[in-house]
Amino acid sequence: MSKNRCWTQTFVLVCTFGSLGMVSSAPANADDLAGHCCVDWNKLNLTQTQSQQIDQLNGQWSKDYNEIKPVISDDQQKLQKLLADHNSDPVEVMALQQQIARKREQLNGLATANYLRKRQVLNENQQFNLEQMIKAMVAKRQAQLHPNQHTETVVTDRIQNLMNRARNIWPVQAER
Repeated sequence: MSKNRCWTQTFVLVCTFGSLGMVSSAPANADDLAGHCCVDWNKLNLTQTQSQQIDQLNGQWSKDYNEIKPVISDDQQKLQKLLADHNSDPVEVMALQQQIARKREQLNGLATANYLRKRQVLNENQQFNLEQMIKAMVAKRQAQLHPNQHTETVVTDRIQNLMNRARNIWPVQAER
């Protein structure tokens, strides 16, 4: 399996995971987006330059998040009030709902762009470790959301093991 395809699969997992709940109004998920995510950057053995770049990107993300999330929260409260009011204008309700969706999509786009810039800072080994950390976080979150689905985890682990073995059959491109 090519490196790009593997990263694409990881990226799809991250994006799917993000779109399934990380940009909801739930407070626990808001912490993930505010910078308290699954990635412990210290475990990646960053150089001082890499650490500074990651800190700079974290600062940019916090700034973006703190600008957009309050607007989303305010609009969600307005929407709840409109939905509770039997005299509310349906066009206004739909417009507000679409505005919230656009802001969420904007926030998702910024999060993805920030993640990709952070990943570019890392070397190949660090990127692999990052991939493993994210996969573990996704598996942990899925286990929390669906605690009685152990058979799916076993199947996923077997598939993942097969993917890892296939990836390790061919030498890394840098060694060629």
